[in-house]
Amino acid sequence: MNSAAAKPNRRIRLLAAIGLVAILGSAAVGSVAVATLRTARAGAATTSEPSDTPTAAPSDTPISTPSDTPIPTPSDTPTPAPPSPSASPTAKPAPSVHEYFVANGTEPATAADPFHPGVVAVASENITWHSVTSGCSRPVVRISRDNGANWGAASFPWGWQCQDIHAVLAWGPNGRLWAGNAVGSGGGVAMSMTYSDDLGKSWSKRFLEHFNPPWVGCFPAITVDDWPNSPNYGTVYVAYNWLRNKYGPGVSLMASKDGSNWVHTEVPLDPGTATYPYAWRIGYRIEAAPDGTAVVSFYQATLKYWSTAHIFDEGSGNNIGRRGYETSLVHFDGKKLTADRPLWAADVDHDTARWQSGLAVDDAGHAWLAVETRGKVRLGQVGGAWRDISVPGKYSFKPSVALSGRTIFVGWHARDNSGHVYTYYTLSYDGGETFLPPALVNKAWWSLRAADNAAMNGVGLRENADFANGMIYYTYGDYRSGTGVYMAQIRP
Repeated sequence: MNSAAAKPNRRIRLLAAIGLVAILGSAAVGSVAVATLRTARAGAATTSEPSDTPTAAPSDTPISTPSDTPIPTPSDTPTPAPPSPSASPTAKPAPSVHEYFVANGTEPATAADPFHPGVVAVASENITWHSVTSGCSRPVVRISRDNGANWGAASFPWGWQCQDIHAVLAWGPNGRLWAGNAVGSGGGVAMSMTYSDDLGKSWSKRFLEHFNPPWVGCFPAITVDDWPNSPNYGTVYVAYNWLRNKYGPGVSLMASKDGSNWVHTEVPLDPGTATYPYAWRIGYRIEAAPDGTAVVSFYQATLKYWSTAHIFDEGSGNNIGRRGYETSLVHFDGKKLTADRPLWAADVDHDTARWQSGLAVDDAGHAWLAVETRGKVRLGQVGGAWRDISVPGKYSFKPSVALSGRTIFVGWHARDNSGHVYTYYTLSYDGGETFLPPALVNKAWWSLRAADNAAMNGVGLRENADFANGMIYYTYGDYRSGTGVYMAQIRP
């Protein structure tokens, strides 16, 4: 494997251009009917009013909201979805929220072990600047065995090497923790996979894909088929981008049952038109489904012109034809991997929405997509009804979604006119028919301007939530006292 072991990762500087773009995104939410998502997931929430000053630096003591605290009824009510089958959510006990400081770092991703209650892992990036023009990131994994209250020592899946800044995680059967990220290869980066069977104490020999030419892209997403009755139980799926041709990035997919033998395919993409022959794609997500399929989603903007020298620049005005999210159904028969032609799932109103979305597949066979648009979070099923969720007076962005049975969790950030960023969530107990009013995860806020000056990609770019064994784990970047990774443990 050719990796950038000791050299500064020049790509980190390139990605600094993303910066605040990731934070300022707006979103729309949709979902794709496919197979079923993990049933071992459930969640809860509490609410409190934001304070006028940032919360002090975290310690090892958890910030918690007592489980017997009733939920106030704020005016931050999500816009009802048409139609609204019921006037109020299903009655449930007041949920509890415990927030824990995980570690200093940025770009967190989380995964909960569906087979071992209380076991949860977080990957984060640790960027060291060597100069004003170059830096190095060493991805770190930390594991908790008590629902996030305490975290083990840092584990380095790629050793003490300078690698990419978008590491992702997923748990599989038998306590196997998969980790994926881009590593140095040739003149760019390539997708790399490894796994640990001993809670991060050791990692397998790394697999470096050679299905695609190295590029500056990748931005990976992974999932494991944890459905016991699925024909592909235990299979890991990976989605990542690469430079398909001068007209735009492709959506590349890999799958493996053992981590050594991998198969590959590409999503058959839209051919473009005479007016809009180019397309910019990024923000991939992938989720396994109980019938042995998987769903991949991605942001796409159709453009009159796009340059490989300025990959994040979509232009403006009439250079942009359409932008939003597409989804594709993925099939694996143990030997061959294929993907259906994608379907358009949701429109968004601006380019910064591309950085963060949430994808989940429920146990009724539907995939749910959460994205940003017009300062709101939009949630729904592909081909079904959509719901806007927002906080009055604040701009909502960067949604995450997780679900179990008929319980749906949505987490997101919202900024006010002063540039203060807060973290919110809501819950549905009736399959998305109704939702609780948006509630604050904590009383803390942090400054958008301060984070932009000190952190990469707005402190968190691949944030997500996971649902396992009746507990929601929502992990996010936060700049209340420097670059930090936090986890909210939410119990119904």
